[in-house]
Amino acid sequence: MAFRNLGYLHAVGLLATGLALLAGACAPAFANAAPIRYEIYMVQAGDTVENIAARFGVEAALIRSFNNLGDGQALSPGQSVAVVLPGLPEREPTVSGEAAVPLLPAQPHEITPHYATVGKGCRVTRECGGGSVLYDPAEGSRVIVTAEQGDYWGVLMANGSLGWAPKASLQLTEESLSSEELDKMLRQAGRAEVVQYAMQFLGLPYRYGGRLPYDTDCSLFVQTVFRASGVALPRTAHAQAEVGQPVPFDRMLPGDRLYFANKSGYVNHAGIYIGDMQFIHASSYSGCVTIDSLTSRAYWSKLVGVRRS
Repeated sequence: MAFRNLGYLHAVGLLATGLALLAGACAPAFANAAPIRYEIYMVQAGDTVENIAARFGVEAALIRSFNNLGDGQALSPGQSVAVVLPGLPEREPTVSGEAAVPLLPAQPHEITPHYATVGKGCRVTRECGGGSVLYDPAEGSRVIVTAEQGDYWGVLMANGSLGWAPKASLQLTEESLSSEELDKMLRQAGRAEVVQYAMQFLGLPYRYGGRLPYDTDCSLFVQTVFRASGVALPRTAHAQAEVGQPVPFDRMLPGDRLYFANKSGYVNHAGIYIGDMQFIHASSYSGCVTIDSLTSRAYWSKLVGVRRS
């Protein structure tokens, strides 16, 4: 279940030559360019080129260059920005003299979860064939594979997302996991460091607008906790709710961000899930950072989305 009315991704594009739709008068410069894969991102309040680049695992300079943005040029909410992703592989000519034709990668599909043994030099990356390195497992260790795409296995990460590793670097075993075993494992995972850091703020006085270290409001609390883990978030709960991977309510993990809306549907409160249907937040009702239960009707009825960073 994704956020209601909180989507930010407008389109995924693939263009073999020209980039005429995006580049306009600059199209001739790309006439002989290799296939480019990109996503069109709608800028939200509080976004910068740098935090968008960090979110997608690309260089900020590439985003600026591709969108003709000057150094230091600010972004405006509602503005569309093209985020260039790693290039696509090309198919070898099938007939002598035939020009190489860009080939779309095989689409990822789920498989029965299996353990796999890590080989020498294995690196788990954000994208098939590249992107930022998410995990550098030791040779002989084990990972869980839940998907495949072409020559890559989809490796399950601790936060429930997928990374990708070449099939040649992993040896799939015959040991599989049931969906129940996998769900139980995921529920015991999550971002323990986020929860642990958040707990240090228990009892800190609540004040709208907040000024740490003296007091805080809900969104400043969430922003501060995630900044300590290297995740940049906007200042307000409404803007934060646009950032990150949507998570179904029945797949929440400790360290996921929770967002609540008022009667008009406007997101006006944020917290952090800590497991067992409990969450930590800066509560105006309690007057401090405290732990409450999502089973309370006052909170469950207002919960509109969960985001994972």
